[in-house]
Order: sequence, then C-alpha cells, then structure tokens
Amino acid sequence: MKREQAGRINPLEKGMDMKFEKKLTDIHTHLEQYTAEEFELVLNHADEAGVKWMVTSGLDLQTSQAGVEIASVHKQVLAAAGIHPWIAADNFPDNFHDRIRSLTGKDKIVAIGEVGLDFIDNVFAGITYHDSEQLRNAQEQAFRKQVELACQLKLPLIIHARGAYSTVISILREEKAHRAGGVIHNFDANDKAAGKLLDMGFYLSFGGVITYPEALELHATIRNIPLSSVLIETDSPYMPLYKQSTEKNEPANAVQVAIKLAHIKKIDTDEIIDKVHSNFKTLLKIH
Repeated sequence: MKREQAGRINPLEKGMDMKFEKKLTDIHTHLEQYTAEEFELVLNHADEAGVKWMVTSGLDLQTSQAGVEIASVHKQVLAAAGIHPWIAADNFPDNFHDRIRSLTGKDKIVAIGEVGLDFIDNVFAGITYHDSEQLRNAQEQAFRKQVELACQLKLPLIIHARGAYSTVISILREEKAHRAGGVIHNFDANDKAAGKLLDMGFYLSFGGVITYPEALELHATIRNIPLSSVLIETDSPYMPLYKQSTEKNEPANAVQVAIKLAHIKKIDTDEIIDKVHSNFKTLLKIH
C-alpha cells in the first residue's frame, strides 16, 4: 500500500480497446478495501482488460482473512496473508504465527504479504517512522518473524520496502530469505539495490509510479533489469496512475503499466505481458 494520490484522466479509457490474450497479472492488490458494489465493477473491468489473475494481500489478520474469503469464491483472485509494517510498528499480534499459519492452510493462499519495512510514514494515521527508533525496531522484529514463517511454509514474500531498502536487503540476507523467495512490491530504488535483490533471486514489481513523468531515474533502472525478474502490480485501490481521474485504482490498470513498461524497455507490450505472466506463475508455483 502506497500513499500517492490521483490525477485527472481515466486510464481505463486508454488501452481498453487494445485486445490482449488473457494473460495480464497483478501481483499486488488490496481487494477487501472496495465496497461490495465497487468490487463487482472492479472484477468486471479486470476481466474486460484481460486480467487473468490478481493477488490480494493482507494488511493485518482481519484483512488477510477477508482476502482468503474473496479468493475462495473468485477464480481469478489469489490471496496472501501477512502483517503490514504500519500495523507491525505498534500492534503486531502475539498470535500471528498460529493465525497466519492457519490461513496459509486454506486453498489459494500463495504468499506471505504484505510484509516488510516502512521507514517514512503512515500517511493515513499521521505517524512518522524516520524519527522513531522504537517503531522501526518493532517493524524489523516483525519482518524477521514473517520471513522465518515464509521460509518454513515455503511461500514467497510480498515485500514493502519504503525508505528502507538497505535494511530490507540486510534482513533478507541474514534470514536466508532466498529459501522462500518473493517480490519487492512497487520497487523504486536504484541499480545497486536492484542488483542485490536480483542476486538473491527476488522479483521486482512495478505499478503506477512508473507512469509519472518525473520517474526518469526509475525508468533508467528498469532498462537494466532483466525481463525475467519483472512483475506488474496496481496496489489497488491505492497507487494511482499519472493523471488518473478515478478516485480508486483498479487491477484493470495493469494493462497501462504493461504498456508503459514496454515503452520504457522498447519492446512489444505482448512480450511484456507474456513474460510477466510466466514470471507470475513461476513465483507462485502455478502449474
């Protein structure tokens, strides 16, 4: 989950007339955040755009449970269970191990997430982390516990790494997280950080941030990342695209991210979609 706000045009209107084989994937969403009425429209839009699978990630135990319930009745939805760093900073549940383990025994749970570190702020709660060692330490302890659990369960991690790449990388190394593998959601760091994560076998996921004109440094980094390590996300209903007019983002906008990635890498959009589809299946062990 990220904090960026929306702009002015509706990306659903652009690209929807482009017909792609149904291979689009969205590695990171929060589908439980939609109302029931919104949710049906969101699924319809995703189907029209050619989205085959989307992963809904938990923020806490309640939303993790909600994600499992959504996935159980919608074939295109997969679920991840985990405790977000904003929650982990001051309210990490004592019984997380048993609760998350029980959820991962359900059908269609494919990952542990959203977990990780945020050393900047929780914009919704008005809490800052850069100036609180106590809150940062709490996040780190919770992250280590969830990495350990992912390794035990042999489930990949969906990782939040906002303002904390060096610490995230150190923890992943120390905890031997390559045993679980995973993806860095909304990757926005430099070539050096990308290289270290790729060396450990992690995927890097890109979403609406890459559609902003000021993201030129990130574009340069993307050109150096092998397509075999790239995934696509929307972080719906958050992280809107540039000049998006709709208040909430949607998985259908994965097509816009694919188009932008193709433009950055100077390859066909179909090639992006095909390879990301393959990467998605490999990471989540879909056969």
